[in-house]
Amino acid sequence: MIIFVIIGYTFLVIFSFIPLYKKKLWSDFWVNSILGVLSFTIAVLISFNVKIPSPAKPIANLITSIFGK
Repeated sequence: MIIFVIIGYTFLVIFSFIPLYKKKLWSDFWVNSILGVLSFTIAVLISFNVKIPSPAKPIANLITSIFGK
């Protein structure tokens, strides 16, 4: 399973990150890189069957605290 994750993210780097780097779109490149590393980390953890908690409850609490009930 980890092989599929690595292959998928290799294509992501080739077709998404490298063109941004060559065009010198630095803000887009860094945002995509940070989000890519975060999603790659989560994908690797999932492929190793690590239990990742759902962010649904903290997001619901945040929205409720901002807007109220």
